Amino acid sequence: MPSIQPIMHERLLAALYRFYPSTCTIREATYTVDTVGEPQPAWADFLTDLPCRISPAGGREMKLPNQTYDVASHTINLGGYYPTIAVAMQAVIDGATYDILSIEYDGNHFTTRLQAQVVT
Repeated sequence: MPSIQPIMHERLLAALYRFYPSTCTIREATYTVDTVGEPQPAWADFLTDLPCRISPAGGREMKLPNQTYDVASHTINLGGYYPTIAVAMQAVIDGATYDILSIEYDGNHFTTRLQAQVVT
């Protein structure tokens, strides 16, 4: 029986280096308690030098009677499959920091897409 060939060859992402012009660092928080007992995040690098492309996501603000919140302002496409990234993490690209709101993978586990918002 013939083996099933993947739709994308792993060398394809390497050939698309111009499609991913930036690099991304994924950071995760470890928490310490400050002098008044409040937890404070200390961010540490989790994954570094990931090829990426960032683009505006057409973010908007949602207003409800008891709260106002932002919806994703940016989409970050990563040139690889990174199942260890979690929504509690941050992405740093070209000196800007983004909170990760959701994570999507393509059906063949070749690329990862993050919906994010700028940290102010």
